Amino acid sequence: MNGRAKVKAYLNALGLPSDIGSFLNRITIQKLVYLLREYDQELKFGYYWYIHGPYSTQLTRVLFDEEDSTSPQDLNKFELRAVNEVRNFLTDDLYKVDSLELIVSLIYLMKHGRERDLNTKKDMIEFLQTEKPQFSLDEIERAWEKIDDHPKWGEYAKHVGG
Repeated sequence: MNGRAKVKAYLNALGLPSDIGSFLNRITIQKLVYLLREYDQELKFGYYWYIHGPYSTQLTRVLFDEEDSTSPQDLNKFELRAVNEVRNFLTDDLYKVDSLELIVSLIYLMKHGRERDLNTKKDMIEFLQTEKPQFSLDEIERAWEKIDDHPKWGEYAKHVGG
């Protein structure tokens, strides 16, 4: 299965469109693929910080350059389990591109913030308020709490100092 077909299979399993014509869909795809990678899926796209948070030029290239697969693709049990974990973690935020961007951006910063001298929760929140002024402090705190309350992601939050 080529890279685009694999991404499309994940999106179909999540009940989301795989259309890349919409900018909001492309943001959603970028964030979901990042999360799926974090669930140990074989999606070997490198990510770095960009305007809307974690971004992969490799993924964008694959989405635009590879031919679309017309045959239906099935995910294996391990892949479907990851899809369900992502769905259960995000709940309604799966369908809200702004919330998805904020949550995934925080997870990325929890893992990679030290590369930018963001060593504490306070540092990360200040960085987000500067980089993403569209998000209120309350929204950032709610997203942080959602991450902190989750068994997988809470470990990331706990490793970040206050």
